[in-house]
Amino acid sequence: MLKFERYPHINDLIQHYINATGNKSISRIMKTGVLTEADAIKFSEFLWSMVEKINEDEEKGNIVLGSADNTDMLPDLNYEISKYMKKAGFYSVWEKISESNI
Repeated sequence: MLKFERYPHINDLIQHYINATGNKSISRIMKTGVLTEADAIKFSEFLWSMVEKINEDEEKGNIVLGSADNTDMLPDLNYEISKYMKKAGFYSVWEKISESNI
């Protein structure tokens, strides 16, 4: 199971957006970890769509995890995902998808 420890609130943030989207593939990846390049691509793309949704929620004033602005969690998210993807061996996938979304 994927569990981020330095910034544990990232677990809640990801789970919120998994629940909001009903994304079963990402739910599976959170349970099994990133095992393949295809998983790394799906996970990275989901995370960037999540970043967009975080920004949308902030603009609309939607309350997520008790806050109307969770953009302050984005550096924590980047730290946790970068660290994990390096460990899993898919950091280059994360970097490539991140570069196309910045």
